[in-house]
Amino acid sequence: MIRNGRLYTNENGFVDDWLLTSCPESERLIVLDWIRNNIRPRKTPLRSRTSYGMKHILQSDTGIYLSNNQFKHAMMLSGYEPTDPNELNWHYCISKRSPAFDYRRKYGNRNRVR
Repeated sequence: MIRNGRLYTNENGFVDDWLLTSCPESERLIVLDWIRNNIRPRKTPLRSRTSYGMKHILQSDTGIYLSNNQFKHAMMLSGYEPTDPNELNWHYCISKRSPAFDYRRKYGNRNRVR
């Protein structure tokens, strides 16, 4: 959720109020560059992908761990707004054909673990 203009997650008593700006600058630049190069906008929401799942793809591609809140902040800084900021794991108006989701390009013909 967004509380007083700031991202904030409280799930079962665990508070995640970390922002991307708490990461070293070198990591912030890599994360924002990854989003710019791997996520494509579209007009309608993509319900099959969430901030939580996408942060794991980012980690697999870059080795950078982010909390869900930090990833959501990075998406906002990149111009992607959530379809419902009250959801725990945010959905966005992004394309399912975004390079981040192209497992064949990334991993070749190996079977993808689901």
